[in-house]
Amino acid sequence: MTMHQRILTFNNGFNFRDLGGYKTLNGQVLKWNNLVRSAHLSYFNRFEQRELYRYGIRAVIDFRSTSEVALYPDQLTSLIKYIRIPVFDNDITESNVDIIEARKVFSKDPRAGFNRMLSVYRQFVTDEQAQEAFHQFIKKLCLHSTQGGILFHCSAGKDRTGLAAIYLLSLLGVPESTIYEDYILTNKTSVKRIKERLRFAVEADLGENYLHSIYDLSTANKCYYDQAISLINSKYGGMQNYLHDVLQISNSMVEQLKYLYLEK
Repeated sequence: MTMHQRILTFNNGFNFRDLGGYKTLNGQVLKWNNLVRSAHLSYFNRFEQRELYRYGIRAVIDFRSTSEVALYPDQLTSLIKYIRIPVFDNDITESNVDIIEARKVFSKDPRAGFNRMLSVYRQFVTDEQAQEAFHQFIKKLCLHSTQGGILFHCSAGKDRTGLAAIYLLSLLGVPESTIYEDYILTNKTSVKRIKERLRFAVEADLGENYLHSIYDLSTANKCYYDQAISLINSKYGGMQNYLHDVLQISNSMVEQLKYLYLEK
Protein backbone atom coordinates (compact mmCIF):
# COMPACT_ATOMS: atom_id res chain seq x y z
CA MET A 1 0.00 0.00 0.00
CA THR A 2 1.65 3.22 -1.15
CA MET A 3 0.98 6.83 -0.28
CA HIS A 4 -1.14 8.91 -2.63
CA GLN A 5 -3.12 5.97 -3.90
CA ARG A 6 -6.87 6.40 -4.38
CA ILE A 7 -7.90 2.75 -4.00
CA LEU A 8 -6.47 0.96 -0.97
CA THR A 9 -6.20 -2.82 -0.91
CA PHE A 10 -6.81 -5.09 2.09
CA ASN A 11 -7.28 -8.84 1.66
CA ASN A 12 -9.99 -8.96 4.33
CA GLY A 13 -11.88 -5.81 3.40
CA PHE A 14 -13.19 -4.01 0.35
CA ASN A 15 -14.25 -0.64 -1.07
CA PHE A 16 -11.40 1.31 0.53
CA ARG A 17 -10.84 4.78 -0.92
CA ASP A 18 -8.69 7.70 0.17
CA LEU A 19 -10.47 10.98 -0.62
CA GLY A 20 -7.14 12.79 -0.84
CA GLY A 21 -6.19 14.52 -4.07
CA TYR A 22 -9.66 15.64 -5.07
CA LYS A 23 -9.58 19.26 -6.25
CA THR A 24 -12.07 21.90 -5.14
CA LEU A 25 -13.69 24.50 -7.36
CA ASN A 26 -11.16 27.10 -6.24
CA GLY A 27 -8.15 24.89 -6.91
CA GLN A 28 -7.39 23.59 -3.43
CA VAL A 29 -6.68 19.89 -2.88
CA LEU A 30 -7.89 17.44 -0.21
CA LYS A 31 -5.13 16.09 2.01
CA TRP A 32 -4.10 12.47 1.62
CA ASN A 33 -4.26 9.99 4.54
CA ASN A 34 -6.87 12.12 6.31
CA LEU A 35 -10.26 10.98 4.99
CA VAL A 36 -10.84 7.35 4.02
CA ARG A 37 -14.12 5.60 3.21
CA SER A 38 -14.71 1.85 3.20
CA ALA A 39 -16.94 -1.13 3.91
CA HIS A 40 -17.00 -2.81 7.34
CA LEU A 41 -13.79 -3.95 9.04
CA SER A 42 -15.08 -7.10 10.72
CA TYR A 43 -12.68 -9.52 9.01
CA PHE A 44 -9.50 -7.53 9.60
CA ASN A 45 -6.59 -9.52 10.99
CA ARG A 46 -3.99 -8.03 13.31
CA PHE A 47 -1.63 -7.21 10.46
CA GLU A 48 -4.34 -5.23 8.64
CA GLN A 49 -5.30 -3.45 11.85
CA ARG A 50 -1.70 -2.31 12.21
CA GLU A 51 -1.55 -1.37 8.51
CA LEU A 52 -4.58 0.87 8.94
CA TYR A 53 -2.89 2.58 11.86
CA ARG A 54 0.35 2.96 9.93
CA TYR A 55 -1.60 4.54 7.09
CA GLY A 56 -2.50 7.30 9.52
CA ILE A 57 -6.01 6.37 10.62
CA ARG A 58 -6.66 7.33 14.25
CA ALA A 59 -10.48 7.15 14.36
CA VAL A 60 -13.19 5.06 12.72
CA ILE A 61 -16.79 6.25 12.34
CA ASP A 62 -19.31 3.42 11.90
CA PHE A 63 -22.73 4.28 10.43
CA ARG A 64 -24.22 0.80 10.96
CA SER A 65 -27.16 -0.19 13.14
CA THR A 66 -26.77 -2.02 16.45
CA SER A 67 -27.79 -5.36 14.91
CA GLU A 68 -25.27 -5.01 12.08
CA VAL A 69 -22.46 -4.21 14.50
CA ALA A 70 -23.43 -7.16 16.71
CA LEU A 71 -23.21 -9.54 13.74
CA TYR A 72 -20.06 -8.08 12.23
CA PRO A 73 -18.09 -6.03 14.78
CA ASP A 74 -15.10 -4.05 13.50
CA GLN A 75 -11.71 -5.53 14.33
CA LEU A 76 -9.47 -2.61 15.27
CA THR A 77 -6.30 -2.01 17.22
CA SER A 78 -6.95 -0.25 20.53
CA LEU A 79 -4.84 2.63 19.19
CA ILE A 80 -7.70 3.59 16.85
CA LYS A 81 -10.73 5.31 18.37
CA TYR A 82 -14.08 3.76 17.45
CA ILE A 83 -17.15 6.00 17.07
CA ARG A 84 -20.67 4.79 16.28
CA ILE A 85 -23.15 7.10 14.54
CA PRO A 86 -26.04 4.89 13.33
CA VAL A 87 -27.87 6.44 10.38
CA PHE A 88 -30.87 4.15 10.89
CA ASP A 89 -31.96 1.79 13.67
CA ASN A 90 -32.08 -1.05 11.14
CA ASP A 91 -30.18 -1.90 7.95
CA ILE A 92 -32.79 -0.70 5.46
CA THR A 93 -30.14 -0.79 2.72
CA GLU A 94 -30.23 -4.62 2.91
CA SER A 95 -26.42 -4.80 2.90
CA ASN A 96 -26.54 -7.91 5.11
CA VAL A 97 -29.97 -9.17 4.12
CA ASP A 98 -30.75 -12.78 5.10
CA ILE A 99 -31.08 -14.93 1.96
CA ILE A 100 -34.31 -16.65 3.01
CA GLU A 101 -35.93 -13.38 4.00
CA ALA A 102 -34.65 -11.70 0.86
CA ARG A 103 -36.05 -14.42 -1.35
CA LYS A 104 -39.54 -13.76 -0.03
CA VAL A 105 -39.25 -10.05 -0.73
CA PHE A 106 -37.23 -9.96 -3.94
CA SER A 107 -38.19 -13.10 -5.90
CA LYS A 108 -41.53 -11.84 -7.18
CA ASP A 109 -40.50 -8.59 -8.86
CA PRO A 110 -37.22 -8.01 -10.78
CA ARG A 111 -37.35 -4.32 -9.84
CA ALA A 112 -37.98 -4.88 -6.13
CA GLY A 113 -34.35 -4.28 -5.20
CA PHE A 114 -34.09 -1.22 -7.42
CA ASN A 115 -37.27 0.28 -5.98
CA ARG A 116 -36.09 -0.48 -2.44
CA MET A 117 -32.90 1.48 -3.06
CA LEU A 118 -34.78 4.48 -4.48
CA SER A 119 -36.86 4.51 -1.31
CA VAL A 120 -33.74 4.23 0.85
CA TYR A 121 -32.12 7.22 -0.83
CA ARG A 122 -35.26 9.28 -0.27
CA GLN A 123 -35.10 8.34 3.41
CA PHE A 124 -31.45 9.36 3.59
CA VAL A 125 -32.51 12.87 2.66
CA THR A 126 -35.79 13.23 4.57
CA ASP A 127 -35.45 11.04 7.68
CA GLU A 128 -34.69 13.07 10.81
CA GLN A 129 -32.48 10.40 12.37
CA ALA A 130 -30.41 10.21 9.19
CA GLN A 131 -30.14 14.00 9.09
CA GLU A 132 -28.95 14.10 12.70
CA ALA A 133 -26.46 11.29 12.05
CA PHE A 134 -24.90 13.12 9.13
CA HIS A 135 -24.77 16.31 11.21
CA GLN A 136 -22.93 14.42 13.95
CA PHE A 137 -20.57 12.97 11.35
CA ILE A 138 -19.54 16.41 10.13
CA LYS A 139 -19.32 17.64 13.71
CA LYS A 140 -16.93 14.79 14.59
CA LEU A 141 -14.76 15.67 11.61
CA CYS A 142 -14.62 19.29 12.77
CA LEU A 143 -13.63 18.28 16.31
CA HIS A 144 -11.02 15.75 15.22
CA SER A 145 -8.40 18.49 14.95
CA THR A 146 -4.90 17.22 14.10
CA GLN A 147 -5.19 13.76 15.66
CA GLY A 148 -4.66 11.88 12.38
CA GLY A 149 -6.90 10.44 9.71
CA ILE A 150 -10.53 9.34 9.95
CA LEU A 151 -12.07 6.34 8.22
CA PHE A 152 -15.87 6.24 7.88
CA HIS A 153 -17.91 3.25 6.80
CA CYS A 154 -21.18 1.32 6.88
CA SER A 155 -21.60 -2.32 5.80
CA ALA A 156 -20.74 -2.15 2.10
CA GLY A 157 -19.35 1.38 2.10
CA LYS A 158 -21.84 2.22 -0.61
CA ASP A 159 -25.01 4.01 0.49
CA ARG A 160 -24.75 5.51 3.98
CA THR A 161 -21.05 6.05 3.42
CA GLY A 162 -21.81 7.31 -0.08
CA LEU A 163 -24.18 10.00 1.20
CA ALA A 164 -21.71 10.99 3.91
CA ALA A 165 -19.02 11.43 1.26
CA ILE A 166 -21.38 13.42 -0.97
CA TYR A 167 -22.15 15.84 1.86
CA LEU A 168 -18.53 16.09 2.99
CA LEU A 169 -17.12 16.72 -0.49
CA SER A 170 -19.87 19.26 -1.18
CA LEU A 171 -18.94 21.17 1.98
CA LEU A 172 -15.28 21.16 0.97
CA GLY A 173 -16.15 22.65 -2.42
CA VAL A 174 -15.47 19.64 -4.66
CA PRO A 175 -17.26 19.83 -8.07
CA GLU A 176 -20.40 17.72 -8.43
CA SER A 177 -18.88 15.78 -11.35
CA THR A 178 -16.03 14.63 -9.10
CA ILE A 179 -18.44 13.82 -6.27
CA TYR A 180 -20.44 11.57 -8.58
CA GLU A 181 -17.27 9.89 -9.86
CA ASP A 182 -16.31 9.10 -6.27
CA TYR A 183 -19.79 7.73 -5.56
CA ILE A 184 -19.89 5.41 -8.58
CA LEU A 185 -16.31 4.20 -8.00
CA THR A 186 -17.87 1.79 -5.50
CA ASN A 187 -18.77 -0.53 -8.38
CA LYS A 188 -15.08 -0.89 -9.28
CA THR A 189 -13.87 -1.35 -5.72
CA SER A 190 -16.62 -3.86 -4.84
CA VAL A 191 -16.39 -6.15 -7.87
CA LYS A 192 -15.42 -9.24 -5.87
CA ARG A 193 -18.29 -8.83 -3.40
CA ILE A 194 -20.84 -8.16 -6.15
CA LYS A 195 -19.74 -11.26 -8.07
CA GLU A 196 -19.87 -13.40 -4.93
CA ARG A 197 -23.44 -12.34 -4.16
CA LEU A 198 -24.55 -12.97 -7.74
CA ARG A 199 -22.76 -16.33 -7.90
CA PHE A 200 -24.47 -17.47 -4.70
CA ALA A 201 -27.87 -16.49 -6.12
CA VAL A 202 -27.18 -18.47 -9.30
CA GLU A 203 -25.87 -21.55 -7.47
CA ALA A 204 -28.81 -21.50 -5.06
CA ASP A 205 -31.18 -21.25 -8.03
CA LEU A 206 -32.96 -18.27 -6.51
CA GLY A 207 -34.40 -17.15 -9.84
CA GLU A 208 -33.94 -14.28 -12.29
CA ASN A 209 -36.03 -11.81 -10.29
CA TYR A 210 -33.89 -12.32 -7.20
CA LEU A 211 -30.73 -12.06 -9.29
CA HIS A 212 -31.82 -8.68 -10.65
CA SER A 213 -32.69 -7.43 -7.18
CA ILE A 214 -29.50 -8.60 -5.50
CA TYR A 215 -27.50 -6.82 -8.21
CA ASP A 216 -29.44 -3.61 -7.64
CA LEU A 217 -28.98 -3.92 -3.86
CA SER A 218 -25.24 -4.54 -4.24
CA THR A 219 -24.25 -1.73 -6.60
CA ALA A 220 -24.11 2.04 -6.74
CA ASN A 221 -26.42 3.48 -9.39
CA LYS A 222 -26.78 6.88 -11.01
CA CYS A 223 -30.54 6.61 -10.46
CA TYR A 224 -30.00 6.31 -6.68
CA TYR A 225 -27.61 9.25 -6.69
CA ASP A 226 -30.02 11.33 -8.79
CA GLN A 227 -32.90 10.40 -6.47
CA ALA A 228 -31.12 12.01 -3.51
CA ILE A 229 -29.79 15.03 -5.41
CA SER A 230 -33.07 15.82 -7.18
CA LEU A 231 -34.98 15.61 -3.88
CA ILE A 232 -32.44 17.91 -2.21
CA ASN A 233 -32.82 20.37 -5.09
CA SER A 234 -36.62 20.27 -5.36
CA LYS A 235 -37.58 20.11 -1.68
CA TYR A 236 -34.77 22.02 0.00
CA GLY A 237 -33.54 24.47 -2.63
CA GLY A 238 -30.21 22.85 -3.43
CA MET A 239 -27.27 21.15 -1.76
CA GLN A 240 -25.84 24.15 0.08
CA ASN A 241 -29.25 25.10 1.50
CA TYR A 242 -29.77 21.50 2.60
CA LEU A 243 -26.38 21.30 4.27
CA HIS A 244 -26.80 24.57 6.15
CA ASP A 245 -30.55 24.58 6.91
CA VAL A 246 -31.35 20.87 7.33
CA LEU A 247 -28.08 19.29 8.44
CA GLN A 248 -27.34 22.44 10.43
CA ILE A 249 -23.76 22.82 9.23
CA SER A 250 -22.66 26.33 10.19
CA ASN A 251 -20.25 28.54 8.26
CA SER A 252 -17.70 28.12 11.04
CA MET A 253 -17.93 24.33 10.71
CA VAL A 254 -17.33 24.62 6.97
CA GLU A 255 -14.28 26.79 7.56
CA GLN A 256 -12.97 24.30 10.12
CA LEU A 257 -13.41 21.42 7.66
CA LYS A 258 -11.49 23.32 5.01
CA TYR A 259 -8.75 24.23 7.49
CA LEU A 260 -8.33 20.63 8.60
CA TYR A 261 -8.72 18.68 5.37
CA LEU A 262 -7.52 20.92 2.52
CA GLU A 263 -3.89 21.49 1.63
CA LYS A 264 -2.68 24.94 2.58
